Amino acid sequence: MKMSWARLWRLPKWLYLILLISLFVSIFGIFIHLIEPVTFTTFWEGAWWVLITISTVGYGDYAPATAAGRWMTVLIILLGAGLISSYFFTIASSAFVRQKAIEDGTHSYSGRNHIIFIGWNARTSWLIEQYPGKPVVLIDDSLEKHPMPKVGPCQFIKGKPYYFETLKKASLSTGASVIITANQHVDEESADAQTVLTLLTIRRLHPTIPCVVELLTHEHVDSAKKAGATTIVESHATVGRALTDSLSQLT
Repeated sequence: MKMSWARLWRLPKWLYLILLISLFVSIFGIFIHLIEPVTFTTFWEGAWWVLITISTVGYGDYAPATAAGRWMTVLIILLGAGLISSYFFTIASSAFVRQKAIEDGTHSYSGRNHIIFIGWNARTSWLIEQYPGKPVVLIDDSLEKHPMPKVGPCQFIKGKPYYFETLKKASLSTGASVIITANQHVDEESADAQTVLTLLTIRRLHPTIPCVVELLTHEHVDSAKKAGATTIVESHATVGRALTDSLSQLT
């Protein structure tokens, strides 16, 4: 019995209120049936009348004929209006809290087959825009709000990417792939070290998920390979080669 009550108190507020309203309708449905059996010939007629009375102030299809029934109607309206108002307030409040959690990056992602982007920068923004309609999760610790709330099915998770809890919030276990971009807020050596650490953490949770990593220095390439990188992109080398090719075409 103690366990049953504990589970009841852990129910979502909206579900708890539905149970409370159902109990309210049932009790007063029985009472009005007992007080006025001629007007409300069954319990179901009484319960229907109570529900309609507290939600719409009645249709007029049933009306108490006795003084006791009318006093009960007043009580039902006063108490029922409070219950219904609490229900709708709870629904609206829950929606607001959920939306704020999504904007702040504290709401866990529950989808599947999504791409996880780690690190926010111009490259990440461009990459996300290349996958319209594809579910995407962005992990970043420097942002305060969702940077792309109106761009497709993209969810923001605020947290350090090398923490197990952060990756679990992003549903790494059901993800399709991971793209790790270099941290633009620290020096190159630290950025690459963080990338390798993040990769090691990912491999602890999901050994087979494809991981594309960006490195800024060549010295960490071997470490990234040993950590389990599927593909390594040396951004400075790539940009350098592109500039060299462009320069050679001009001369």
